[in-house]
Amino acid sequence: MSGLEVVPFSDEHLGDAAALLAARHARHREAAPLLPELADPLAAVETEWRAEGASGVFSPGGYLIAAPATTHNVTWMRAGIAGQALEGDREAMRDLYAAAAAQWVDQGHTRHAVFVPSHDAELVDAWFRLSFGASATLAIRETRPEAEEPFNGGVSIRQGTTEDLDECARLEVAMGAAMVPSPSFSDIELQTPEEAAAEWHEEGLADKYELFVAERDGRIVGHILLYRRPPDLRVPENSIDLAQASTEPEARGTGVGRALTAHVIRWAHEHGYPLMTTDWRMTGLALLAEARLSPHLPAALSLHSVT
Repeated sequence: MSGLEVVPFSDEHLGDAAALLAARHARHREAAPLLPELADPLAAVETEWRAEGASGVFSPGGYLIAAPATTHNVTWMRAGIAGQALEGDREAMRDLYAAAAAQWVDQGHTRHAVFVPSHDAELVDAWFRLSFGASATLAIRETRPEAEEPFNGGVSIRQGTTEDLDECARLEVAMGAAMVPSPSFSDIELQTPEEAAAEWHEEGLADKYELFVAERDGRIVGHILLYRRPPDLRVPENSIDLAQASTEPEARGTGVGRALTAHVIRWAHEHGYPLMTTDWRMTGLALLAEARLSPHLPAALSLHSVT
């Protein structure tokens, strides 16, 4: 510890934390101008602080807040996109985390996650030196009427319907299985196709989703699901999210993902979405190559650590 004065976060720190977040986000938008403006930094901090089970720490010039979040039956103490901000020496984040994490572990939370603005290399480095590793990239890009490299991949692409949900569930399970081997080593328990299909049918294709499927020789070999994600510091109101994509294992490397990605970028532009967001697991090398996500501009990193 460096002797930095660190105290438990409380309501009295909300105003100072909001000012810190506003300054951080302004710097972030200079590096990534497609990000939305931050109209109400106090509300953004309060969203993190009022989450069930939230706790954190504050020091002059910095704060860190996290709350339990459960995904695939695994609970992480997660600091959201507005859950941290820091002025001055980025080394101070290590002291903030040391103070906060001691309380989290005492409460039984041994898995920790944090979203870090990708433009701040010194801050990312500070988290890495706390034994965090980069898990996912969150990114944003402009849509356009035509792809940079028009490409059809030998498939026909159409809007998906509820009749396609069983096939999409099958592809989702295949995508999860692709995350198990090296170098991803995912330990998320795989669903059966029937379990995944039940979830797809339960959720349905409400107004917040747009489904697209790619067919080859009369068979669905890939899909993309777009999601009208609620806006936050990384999600502009006029954007749509590329939430899920998968290609049938036997068809990977044949351009199915490239064709689907080009199609939905064009569809989004034609339907009034000038921006598209997405996130991806950084270790999923084969799936990244299939979809060619490189035109996306990194906006934030999701970092994970297990104590």
